[in-house]
Amino acid sequence: MTLQFLRNKVIEVEPLPDGSLGVSWRLTDDLLKAEVHLIVQPPELEIMEAEARLERYPPLSCREASTLIKKVEGVSIGSGLRKIVAGVLGGTPGCSLLMDAVLESANSVILHFTRPGIEAGEAVTDPEIKLKGLRERLKTNPRLVRSCISFQDDSPIMEGLNL
Repeated sequence: MTLQFLRNKVIEVEPLPDGSLGVSWRLTDDLLKAEVHLIVQPPELEIMEAEARLERYPPLSCREASTLIKKVEGVSIGSGLRKIVAGVLGGTPGCSLLMDAVLESANSVILHFTRPGIEAGEAVTDPEIKLKGLRERLKTNPRLVRSCISFQDDSPIMEGLNL
């Protein structure tokens, strides 16, 4: 007998009229249907509202998802988020599914803001202009230095920057 399993996951970020962002995370598979909705307020990227709904066969640890998700309200998307979310949604009393949903939603919010710059950089075809743009980005965002192999001290991109 052949078993089949289908899983779909969709994350959407939409700007709302009041300037906040609505984030919708949905997972549907043969056993579970889960939804998490967040309202995120720029510029601090604070999670102002959080709702969760799990249907069909939710894991036992996630039976109280609608109450548990409220623990991320007031948390800002930024450094330390992974540890904070693991602390409030993970562990024995937590729900790893909600933890993953919040972290994936946060990644989508970050991509919402960074995507236009990435697309603009990818549109540049001249290698010299592209290299100059990368170097300027490194000067304005020093957290990128040594963050990946491309930005290590011996990289051609880092040549002459002294960062």
